[in-house]
Amino acid sequence: MSDCVLSYALTTVPAPLTVSPPKSGPGNEDELAYGSIDLVISNSGSTPVRCSRIAIVLPVGSLAQDLALTGEGIAPYVEPESGWTIVGPQPDVLLAVPTAETAVFPAAGETSKVRFSVEPTGGTSEVTVDGLYITLKNIAISNKTGVARIGIEEWATTGSTIPDVPNTGTLDVAKFPFRSGADPAPGVGRALVAVTSQGGPPATRIDSGAPVRLEWHHVRGDNHELYMDGRRVTDPSIPGGSVYPVPAGTVLRDTAFALKTVTPTPDGGFVTRWDHLTVCVTDQTLASLTVSGALTAKGAVTAEKTLDVAEAVTAKSTLGVTGNTTVGGTLGVTENTTVGGTLGVTGNTTVEGTLGVTRKLTAGNDVQVDGAATIGGSVFLNGAVGSGGTGSSIAVPGQVTFTAKTSGIVVGMAQSGSRYSSCVVTVSGGAGGDVRTTACADNDPKSQHHVQMSSATAFVRKGATVTVKAEHQTSSDGGWNYLYAYYRWIPFGNISSLSGSESSPESLSDEPSSGTA
Repeated sequence: MSDCVLSYALTTVPAPLTVSPPKSGPGNEDELAYGSIDLVISNSGSTPVRCSRIAIVLPVGSLAQDLALTGEGIAPYVEPESGWTIVGPQPDVLLAVPTAETAVFPAAGETSKVRFSVEPTGGTSEVTVDGLYITLKNIAISNKTGVARIGIEEWATTGSTIPDVPNTGTLDVAKFPFRSGADPAPGVGRALVAVTSQGGPPATRIDSGAPVRLEWHHVRGDNHELYMDGRRVTDPSIPGGSVYPVPAGTVLRDTAFALKTVTPTPDGGFVTRWDHLTVCVTDQTLASLTVSGALTAKGAVTAEKTLDVAEAVTAKSTLGVTGNTTVGGTLGVTENTTVGGTLGVTGNTTVEGTLGVTRKLTAGNDVQVDGAATIGGSVFLNGAVGSGGTGSSIAVPGQVTFTAKTSGIVVGMAQSGSRYSSCVVTVSGGAGGDVRTTACADNDPKSQHHVQMSSATAFVRKGATVTVKAEHQTSSDGGWNYLYAYYRWIPFGNISSLSGSESSPESLSDEPSSGTA
């Protein structure tokens, strides 16, 4: 290699180096080719070598004997860092300079440890080292196939005096034509990953609308296509790039990404590779939701448009719908239900809180509301809401007490056929307090006996204790009495058997007492 007293060897990454195209462009095999050179230096002789500096000269240009298209952007590194520094006085020349004025490479057979010592010898210092490693990264390889010669200049000697004129030598580096698709295995992808930010943790779960950064490995010659939400992402940086920042407000629900990589092969064909990943999203935003089975929501459910469910809906908290709600099965809500439009239920409807419907309520079966029911429009019930019910007569005076199995209506009725007495019926335990009605006596002596009737109605919540009490009031004139009292219990529940025991009040705490007929 010439008159250098140190030994030099190199390797390249990639091996071998491939040339850049005459014209370069992203996303195809006309991309610039980049490479690195790793150089090791040591003393292979039997005599120590003193060295003050080493220069590495790279041929720059677009000819076959040139290595780099430009000297700009090359990143050098030297090891050991503590004993050497590397500088570039000009783009195509790199100098490795010891920290001290000279470095000593010991002869073979001497200690293998790295020793740094500064000793004044004739006005200079010496540093003892075992070897030197230099790497030059990010070299833009020239565009002509051939052999480039790297120039080596060393200010070194086996004697005691460093020469003024350097020893010189060369190292040959071959550049070969580019052959894309050398590995035709289609299953080898480009390691697509999603991270929360540059250098951040993986985006395994993000908030709805949070930004995501997609990264992948790009090999020269690759042409990439990125897909999400059933469409191709048409960003000009993707075909020849290795990163795509997904903007905020884009990933609103669990989203699958697919990266297609097409690489041409030496025989004129191409290889296609695919990478897939899915990013999970917390509190997803959905354009529509169709549930064929039961839907259970432990928090608030808010639909700004139509909520259409084929079967049951169970909400353990508030269910709020701005538009229409159609449920093919049972609608069960633990707290309040508010529907801005029409509420249509084919099966049963059970609301333990407030039921509010702005427009129309249509139920194909039973409707049970344990709290208040507010309906701004019409109510259509194909099932039972207590149009019949159970009940019986009450002796006057006397009373009946029972516990409501469901919400419903209690109607107390008073009847008087007497000229001198009135019948009074009081219903206690309703949602609005006690209600009373009186069938008044007819005190007109000229009139015939006319039957007087009146009623009192109370809305009752499930579990309430209801008492219907009948009393009589007698006028001062005395006379015969024809007084009667009745009650009717109309539940908002299953009343398929209006007169059977299943629809009767849960308990009667008092039997009706005897009265006067």
